[in-house]
Amino acid sequence: MTHKIVRLLPGGASDTGLASCQFVDPAACDGDAPQETGHNFFTSADKKLLAGVWEASPYKERIDGYPVDEFMLVLDGSVTITEEGGAGQTFSAGEAFIIPKGFCGTWENTETMRKYYVIYE
Repeated sequence: MTHKIVRLLPGGASDTGLASCQFVDPAACDGDAPQETGHNFFTSADKKLLAGVWEASPYKERIDGYPVDEFMLVLDGSVTITEEGGAGQTFSAGEAFIIPKGFCGTWENTETMRKYYVIYE
């Protein structure tokens, strides 16, 4: 196993950029599912820790039990996250937040949003 520093680039891999991907369940969306692109830069040996960049077009989804703990840093755009029974919080470029495993509520991109993510499964 190599032990090298991994640089996360906001545009994805230096040679290929961002690739089409699908993390959002279309069935959970209020309307059309987003167009998604991303690049995973790191997966730990035990596959429990992942880090990369992800972008999605505007959409709104219902989250019933977020499946992982995830740290996010918004690079572009914004997202509004509303806890079940609570007020919405909007996060814009330069702001960071964590969604804990089990979170219930809504996620809404009102504009295309790009983020760095670090996921612990």
